[in-house]
Amino acid sequence: MPKQYVVLERSFINGRLCEPGDTVVLEINEPGSNLKLVSNKNVAAPATGEDDTQPADVYVAARGAAGKFVVKDAAGGVAGTFIGNKAEAEAEAARLNAGGLPLDDTQPAGATAPGGTILPDA
Repeated sequence: MPKQYVVLERSFINGRLCEPGDTVVLEINEPGSNLKLVSNKNVAAPATGEDDTQPADVYVAARGAAGKFVVKDAAGGVAGTFIGNKAEAEAEAARLNAGGLPLDDTQPAGATAPGGTILPDA
């Protein structure tokens, strides 16, 4: 049964290079860590009027430069100024998907960052 996945890190899939944020439709049972399920619905099935899809995450953790991770939006653009390890990036993506705002250089001193830490004064 084909399912839709979002690519989390640069991957070579079905003969093409996919960038973070790209979506692919694959018939696989266990995706690797480079893919995240977007829809539980059989992509090829006719619409039944029932919505059995999960909402797609707008933000995903993606590998950046020098082994660090960033958060990218659905269009593949970097969201805010966050840079960290994979676990921190996944937590930041979850925070953004829950309705948080992307971090930027203009955040006020004392603002709360991912994990509840207080950002230092500029």
